[in-house]
Amino acid sequence: MGAPATPPPPEATLIRLVREAAGLSPEVAAARMDIKFSGSRWRQIERGWRKDSDTQVIAPPTTLAHICWTLGISADRLAETGREDAVLILRELERSKAPAAQERQEAAPFAELEEWQQRVILNALDERPRTAQEKALLLRTLAAKIEAQGDEEEAPDEEPRARQFPGRSA
Repeated sequence: MGAPATPPPPEATLIRLVREAAGLSPEVAAARMDIKFSGSRWRQIERGWRKDSDTQVIAPPTTLAHICWTLGISADRLAETGREDAVLILRELERSKAPAAQERQEAAPFAELEEWQQRVILNALDERPRTAQEKALLLRTLAAKIEAQGDEEEAPDEEPRARQFPGRSA
């Protein structure tokens, strides 16, 4: 088994660059997809090569469209790679899923954060496997602590208290 004789296709390079820019591993990116997908298959598509069988790998149009949707790659940007077959599917995903995604984003205060801030938070939550309910509880707990800090800061007429540590005197 040797290395591929040709570089990965342009769409594979685009996927890899966008994923790396987002700070995601192939496994985390694959886990975020709406369809069942593995990190190892993601790596094969990015490489354009399957090591175990020494064969070229080209992402099927549907798979490529879902990968792009997951990474936020637009249909216009994908079209630059020449994969018109996947562009048609991605455009349909944009039409059918965008309104629901937009409504969810508008309903959440999380949407007020800049994109890089959202990625930092999501990446931190993904460092350890958690269910969606666990992630939501963590975010609600964090929000409550931040709101409590804001309430303390809004009470300027009170003198700041020294931190109290059990077993220690001032």
